[in-house]
Amino acid sequence: MTNDSIASDVFDRLQKATTADPEELAGLCRDYLAEAHSTLAHLRSALAQEDAGRFRDRAHYLRGSSLVVGATTVARCCSDLERMARNSDLRDAATLLDQTSAALDAVQAELVKRLGKSVAPIEGSAA
Repeated sequence: MTNDSIASDVFDRLQKATTADPEELAGLCRDYLAEAHSTLAHLRSALAQEDAGRFRDRAHYLRGSSLVVGATTVARCCSDLERMARNSDLRDAATLLDQTSAALDAVQAELVKRLGKSVAPIEGSAA
């Protein structure tokens, strides 16, 4: 892949694992993107409520699912968000959430480029 929004080795493994049914990979990526966008909304809500425990939990969840699809920049951001919450220091979390969102947008653009427009989640598909 041409940029670092998706780890090529992880994506290649997923592609090989779904060779028999290419739509399976598109579905997996579509589900990831929908859930990731939803999780970002939950993170923003937890931040607004100053709920460090829920914030850490959601950041941890998004980090793990991002690693599965190779979204390493998103995963790195989530790791930093987890650390902030663990330390109960969310002062810079809004800025990092914006960076995480931008990284997720780059992942989505990359996946659309690789797999087609059908990989983009339908607006409002994850709540």
